[in-house]
Amino acid sequence: MLQPYKRAELQFAEIREIGSDGRNSKTWIVHDVQLGAEIVMKTIAKSSLHSVNGFFDEAKALYATAHQNVVQVHYACEDQDSVYVAMPLYRRGSVKGLMAASNLTARETVRLGCQMLSGLHNIHSKGLIHFDIKPDNILLSNRGEALLADFGLAKQMQLGLARPNGLYIRMAPPEATTNQQFDLRFDIYQVGLTLYRMTIGNDAFNRQFSRFEHGGNINMTALAGEILAGTFPDRQAFDEHVPTRLRKVIVKCIEPDRNNRYNSALEVANALASVEDGLDWQLARGTLDKTWIKNEMGTEKRFVLNADGSTVFTTTAPGGTPRRKTDLCVRRMTRREIESVLKKN
Repeated sequence: MLQPYKRAELQFAEIREIGSDGRNSKTWIVHDVQLGAEIVMKTIAKSSLHSVNGFFDEAKALYATAHQNVVQVHYACEDQDSVYVAMPLYRRGSVKGLMAASNLTARETVRLGCQMLSGLHNIHSKGLIHFDIKPDNILLSNRGEALLADFGLAKQMQLGLARPNGLYIRMAPPEATTNQQFDLRFDIYQVGLTLYRMTIGNDAFNRQFSRFEHGGNINMTALAGEILAGTFPDRQAFDEHVPTRLRKVIVKCIEPDRNNRYNSALEVANALASVEDGLDWQLARGTLDKTWIKNEMGTEKRFVLNADGSTVFTTTAPGGTPRRKTDLCVRRMTRREIESVLKKN
């Protein structure tokens, strides 16, 4: 004899909203009364879902994807109007927040990228496509490791294909301009665009995107045309300190023709792991000229490219004064020469 399901009440108090995907989905820090703990609760209006049962099927698949680089689902539940997904609260925020605080080094981009890809490989192996990879959706664990999060658009594949119920236009690949189903290479494109934003910075990326915004509206025709042509985002926008091999990995991920991209998250991770040179230079903010800073065993290296094209390279030992490296202090350097300095020093 089948036992009827038992229904139970869950109580939580909303503390602060931390994210929103329009009117139908909001993310809160809440106090779970039963657990006596602060957690994250994503609330999704049932009216926005194609299928509540389908949503819970995908939540079950995520619950089964326990992995060190995937945000774990605590539980999922529903009431008359909404469904709820409970997750841990990570107080270090997201990669987007990390990018807002300072420019990332290539080493940080590679490390976080490989961790993100490890989580992505795991969910792909469970038959899911994420469909919403972006800096906002990569959280940071208490140890500063990348955690792939927010599976609101994730879909189970059928014969290797799936289609999401919605798309984030800033991160959409060229194939999204056609009405078709997608494979894993949709996620690979978004990985590449996420790494791109991590290397050039969100401000630079947003300036590129602003060309398509007019009076609060987006020129979708122009945007789609440039995405298909491979002119958005600008593949030449990398700063001089970004290693050539890292640039090549990113550009391959965002190839307009998906047949020219990497075929799996594992392939991208292996390619990223091979990036070795010039990993620790950081492009400083708030300076009139271009300034790169690097710290080696307490010694600061500083390389400045002035507006007139001249350069100054100094090293400062702990407690010491800056010393110029005269052969690198010149009236003018070519871009290739600057890249060489940052690679070799």
